[in-house]
Amino acid sequence: MKKFNLLLVLAVFLGGHCFAQPKVKGDAEQIVASDGQMYMNAEWSPDGTSFAFSGEKYNGIWISDSRGSQIRQLTADRGSGFGYQWSADGQTILSRPVVEEKRLRYHQVKLYDAATGEETVILDKTRSLEGLPVWTDGFQKVAMKVDGDVRKGDTGKPFLKGTRSTVEKTVDFGGALTSASQGVSVDKVVFPQFEGRYVFNRKPSPDGQKIVFEVSGLGLHVSNADGTGVKHLGFGEHASWMPDNRYVVVTKVGDDGYKITSGELFAVDTRTGDYYPLFTDDNKIALKPSVSPDGTKILFDNPSEGAIYMIEVE
Repeated sequence: MKKFNLLLVLAVFLGGHCFAQPKVKGDAEQIVASDGQMYMNAEWSPDGTSFAFSGEKYNGIWISDSRGSQIRQLTADRGSGFGYQWSADGQTILSRPVVEEKRLRYHQVKLYDAATGEETVILDKTRSLEGLPVWTDGFQKVAMKVDGDVRKGDTGKPFLKGTRSTVEKTVDFGGALTSASQGVSVDKVVFPQFEGRYVFNRKPSPDGQKIVFEVSGLGLHVSNADGTGVKHLGFGEHASWMPDNRYVVVTKVGDDGYKITSGELFAVDTRTGDYYPLFTDDNKIALKPSVSPDGTKILFDNPSEGAIYMIEVE
């Protein structure tokens, strides 16, 4: 009986430890300061040793080490900072830059070498690209939706097996591709309850079993990777997963009808839908959180300064 009770206590302790509610420790630290332009949209690399970020209107991509030093510009391509995605080995960034010619707007699909900035064009100038490209087939290919059809382009990268966020399945959420880490096919997921609405900000969980996403006018949702088991999670924005595959960090935004006036960070339990306050500062607007792979740090944008901040998590 004593042995059984000890095992029960241990199980409860481990369960609480694995799914502990995230809490912020210390103050927010500015790690990328504005130097005449606004910086935004920071995303950790898969190993947490660096992060990328973009400039105003998503123009250009920069890379920094984890403390905001040794910053260098990777590319100045217009729109390249919107929806960019790291490869699982942290060596390459996938992006959809914009090119304008004779007042016409075109998209490209490009890979940028994170160390050298060397560019590889996967899809050249087109007006038929729908949504964002995504990694697929173990990062050997990029999936793109062009003229309603999903195409795949070779990346020249080796198959990355067993890495964090290994992507082998591409899910089509009503016109926007999303990557998840199971299977090897391209599936179409239909949500009849969201017909006529825009599904966006899709984020697979670290283990690839869940996806959080937003629906225009209806807020934050979570589902299984195949689109089943949809659950409403309130009205948080820009969810970023904790490594426990249970909690996400979101921002709640306030505005006056013309501009954003506040931004607060919350941890959301995707099982219960409960919200827990993480960060509030009357002098800072916290937008677009990005949780580090080990769950110990969160990056966020502060548009009132054009700067990027970091807070530590316990």
